[in-house]
Amino acid sequence: MTTTMTPRDGRPRRDAGAPASGGGLPGAVTAEWTKLWSLRSTWICIGLTLLLSVGVAWLMGYSLHESGRATAMTANGLTPTAIALPQFAIITLASLVVTGEYATGAVRTTLTTVPRRGTALAAKAVVLTATASLTGAAVGLACYAMGALIFGPDLVFEAADLARGVLGTALCLAALSLLTLGLGTALRSTAGTVTAVIGLLLGVPMIAQVVGNRTLLEIVDHTPNAASQVVLSGMTDPYSTGLGVTLLLAWAAAALAAGYAVLRGRDA
Repeated sequence: MTTTMTPRDGRPRRDAGAPASGGGLPGAVTAEWTKLWSLRSTWICIGLTLLLSVGVAWLMGYSLHESGRATAMTANGLTPTAIALPQFAIITLASLVVTGEYATGAVRTTLTTVPRRGTALAAKAVVLTATASLTGAAVGLACYAMGALIFGPDLVFEAADLARGVLGTALCLAALSLLTLGLGTALRSTAGTVTAVIGLLLGVPMIAQVVGNRTLLEIVDHTPNAASQVVLSGMTDPYSTGLGVTLLLAWAAAALAAGYAVLRGRDA
């Protein structure tokens, strides 16, 4: 007679020689991609990101043009300002990718199809990175196109500026999406995750400004929001673009590591 052993944590044990189901990482990525784009919320969040970014870029560009304050530097500033608000639509989408499954119970199906929890999380990360990067690149192009339309021959857009706007926005939105995914996996709550990200991006800097503590302000300079501004603007103060990229990736990696630790240690 054969008996089935069940580990103490309640998860079914797979035979050592049995292959993992779900087609491995490629199969998991395909499944996550299909799930993501079958949701109405995906189209709404991406649409809002694009529309709001273009709208803010137009308002800012038009204001600068009418006031006669249009310079090469203000042209570079269109993109970071334009995504300051719309980025939260992508953050919401990144949160829903994982917290939505916990809310509906679909996470059990996901982990049954892809038993390896690291693979399941990696698949979501790959899909979110691709989606956020493409959205960010589109936003960067749209913002520069809007700037060219408004300023016309008054401003010269260099290739380096265009590359920074397109690639920088793609990187920033992708990193923030991964940061949100990691926190969402750990917190398992849409409201809690979005609140935590907003607090990190906006709340902590505001508190630091009010308190005025120098050490706290220096810490805030290394938060994701500050790093994004450095990457998009090309500033060298308080640090280089390269360090800004490193900080964004480090924040994303830390959040994903925390999310994986919770995902691996707790039942769905």
